[in-house]
Amino acid sequence: MTEPYDTLVIGGGIIGAAAGQHLTAAGYRTLLAERDDYGSGTSSKTSRLQHCGLGYLSAASGSIASFLAHPRNAIECFDLMRRSMRGRAEFVQEAPERVRPVTFIVPLTQENAIPPWKARLAFRLMAASDGGRVPLDLCLLSAQEAKAHPALAGMAGLAEIRGAMTFTEYQYHWPERIVVDTVMKARAIGMEALNHTPVTAIAREGEYWRVELRSADGTRTVLTRAIVNCAGVWVDELTALTGSSHLRRSTGEKGTNIVVRLPSNLRGIGFETVTAAGAPFYLIPWGDLHYVGPWDCPADGSPEGFRATEAEISAILDQLSRLFPEIRLDRQDVLYSWAGVRPRSLSKDGRGSSSSVREHDLTSEGLPNFFTFTGGLLMTHREAGRRLTAAVARRLKPSGPLRVFSPASPAPEPVDRVTPATVAHAVLNEQARTLGDILRRRLSVGWEADLGLSHADTAARLAAPHLHWTAEETERQITDFINQTEVEFGLLKSVSR
Repeated sequence: MTEPYDTLVIGGGIIGAAAGQHLTAAGYRTLLAERDDYGSGTSSKTSRLQHCGLGYLSAASGSIASFLAHPRNAIECFDLMRRSMRGRAEFVQEAPERVRPVTFIVPLTQENAIPPWKARLAFRLMAASDGGRVPLDLCLLSAQEAKAHPALAGMAGLAEIRGAMTFTEYQYHWPERIVVDTVMKARAIGMEALNHTPVTAIAREGEYWRVELRSADGTRTVLTRAIVNCAGVWVDELTALTGSSHLRRSTGEKGTNIVVRLPSNLRGIGFETVTAAGAPFYLIPWGDLHYVGPWDCPADGSPEGFRATEAEISAILDQLSRLFPEIRLDRQDVLYSWAGVRPRSLSKDGRGSSSSVREHDLTSEGLPNFFTFTGGLLMTHREAGRRLTAAVARRLKPSGPLRVFSPASPAPEPVDRVTPATVAHAVLNEQARTLGDILRRRLSVGWEADLGLSHADTAARLAAPHLHWTAEETERQITDFINQTEVEFGLLKSVSR
């Protein structure tokens, strides 16, 4: 038993990482526990964009009658847009090496056409939200200009198009690295962090919470003054360990994407529109490829929620063929796919989901100093960390002094290649424990066209001495990585082998 912590953060996704960093900087003695690897759950199955929040504004910009009928929903959408723009500016300015600009085009069709004045007003509102710190680069195209734009060649309904608009979004090189960076910066200022360490029991003991953690080294019990539950779609599962299974605050929404190779006229360009049902639909460049989707449906945090089904893949291909009839892709053209369950705040009636992002202090529900976060978003993770720290501060004072929030990072390794130095750094300095940890979350090679399979053998043999793997364990790691990749991403056997 160690000295009691001020705060135990459960969950090593982007929200937990941000909460741990902010709490530690505020002087709280903090432990973060993640049952798998940092950023290996929902944070790795996002849109991979530091969104400007246009989608939220679109949802709020219906008719005046609709606004008057549901003013709270519209106000909530405007607030989410404002937070997205501020998060975008903060991240792009402070970590430019982790993002790249992508030009998006939005065709203005009969389904989503808006007058030019309304588009300009929307982008002025967005720019005002961050003080114009990171330009949106809005450009409005006439109907004639849109018809001539190479990215729209072959699009259905092009003859009737009313125009188009282009603007700049920012894409993470890969989001898992953002999570790892955040955890490592928090460790550098004093946070203790444990990956591959699930929480197995939570109970109240006097003025503390008694928490059991399980790792490869056995079971460890810790005491903490407060618990900050950032387990994403699994937050209610963690709360239930206290015996309070009735305190539901979260639900899940599954989003599925497929990865394909599109014609050269779309290379490097993002495309945004809506489905016939009014749902958002994107073509987002990923190197020389594009990921297409999402296809959304309700889901929980079961393993099935993190795998694309054939029905979902078929639905995305069908939507793509309706949008670009001349492209004519079929199932064999899908290189791989992914799915993830977004954590959504449970609506107040408990029957559906809400797009709101919330921190919940469960003290009044009989769980003193127990905080839960729902609806967390990668693009507003720093604000989430600040909000959770403020919530804890309203209940507890930190036991230590303020610390530097974001220490200078060491000279970056070439994270786009497998070398003795990069593998050693991943294991010895960044807590990588499996081949997936190394290739998918510490290095970027796990997101090459073959999802890192060509590097598995080399990386495993370089990691073996540092992780004390036997020859048999090294081979098992390689096999596990290949099998996991094929199952999780539906990778075509022709690609993986």
